[in-house]
Amino acid sequence: MKGSWRKLASMVLAMLMLTLLALPSVGLAAEKIEIRLMTPWTAGSAAYDQIEALLASWVEKHPNVTIVHDALPTADVRTKLTVEMAAGNPPDVSWSPLSYAREFIKDNKIIDWSGVFKDPRYPEFKQWFSETSLNFATTLDGKIMLAPQEGSIDGLYYNKDLFAQYGWKVPTTFDELLALVPQTKAQGIATLVTGGKDGRFAWMASALLARAAGLKNFTALTLGDNKTSWDDPAFGFVTMMTKFKELVDAGAFPNGVLGMSATEADQLFARGESAMYYEGAWKPGNFNTAGGPEFLAKLGRVDFPVMTDCPDGDANVRVGGNITGFFVAAGLSEEKQDLCIQLARDICSPEFNTPIMEKGGFVYAGKTDYDASKVSSVMNELIQAYRTAPAYIPSMDTIAPPAVDLAIKRTAMPGLITGEYDVNAAVAEVQKAAVDYVNAQ
Repeated sequence: MKGSWRKLASMVLAMLMLTLLALPSVGLAAEKIEIRLMTPWTAGSAAYDQIEALLASWVEKHPNVTIVHDALPTADVRTKLTVEMAAGNPPDVSWSPLSYAREFIKDNKIIDWSGVFKDPRYPEFKQWFSETSLNFATTLDGKIMLAPQEGSIDGLYYNKDLFAQYGWKVPTTFDELLALVPQTKAQGIATLVTGGKDGRFAWMASALLARAAGLKNFTALTLGDNKTSWDDPAFGFVTMMTKFKELVDAGAFPNGVLGMSATEADQLFARGESAMYYEGAWKPGNFNTAGGPEFLAKLGRVDFPVMTDCPDGDANVRVGGNITGFFVAAGLSEEKQDLCIQLARDICSPEFNTPIMEKGGFVYAGKTDYDASKVSSVMNELIQAYRTAPAYIPSMDTIAPPAVDLAIKRTAMPGLITGEYDVNAAVAEVQKAAVDYVNAQ
């Protein structure tokens, strides 16, 4: 009898142990992890189909993961990042410009990627990205703010057919650019157009400052010990704004440029109503939308003109580099952080980005082979310009503190176009924003 009870007790205990052992695996299988991803890749953008396909595949491979994709226009991403970081509720993984990431990492709100780059579990990062590509993504104390993804390079795009038709010379110096203005105006054609309504002056601001003042002064104003020296002529910003006013006074921009969205500016350029357009390497995709492959085939790319009367200016630097990328929020559980790193890795991979580059979406920041026959001639020019640049300087909206960038592109430069400000008043607006920023730190 005692043996029967012992046998029965052993069977019950065994069954109980099996049940207890099964419980954790059931719990783990049921546990769901939600990752919120924010990108500027809205429907219709060059990367939209690619990111949607990647996310669908990713969830299929990770059945316990749900990804919520916030796809917003670039300006809205910047605004939402600012608000959500302040509220302590950031996305888990997000596209970000360097200037924003620089503020976030100061407050330990995003992870430092330097440890990930050294982690043997993620050897791809070192394989894909060179030390040079990480220059501006690395803080002075060695923290890597973002995983690089888009390789930015500037382009002074010009309509080759118009230049051939009217015998215009593609400008290589600022004086030649000014001399071109009356020639284009005589044909009823603007010299330069941009999306003034959208404040699309950040790239031009960087190009003008680099040519007027050089890399050393540019870096001192934006990242160094002279963040409140924008009104000091020794650092070149006064000269830069003077040069911009010369363009405005010559009539380089079309009437109503401040009321034009970037899309409207693209369309004006595609209609042959502007000879040139200056901005970044993603523009060929926009130009293709605005004017089709026929228009894209008419375009060439050159460096922004040099200023021969500015001895401190840098004639070779190109605006660009790796000025945007992806961060992972700090404070996540170890499991969720690893998943977020893996997601960011896949978004930053050659497999994800090469097809987008071949469609003319943007230049990839990493090392990759691509099929040049799939790419427009102007996109090939941009890729080679990125890969051969002697030096980079980021666009103003990714290197200057956000408040300073906004003062430049939303207040100072538009104020010169409307006539609301002279150079001194425009510089004073930027100086005030810089002082307020530094005092708030």
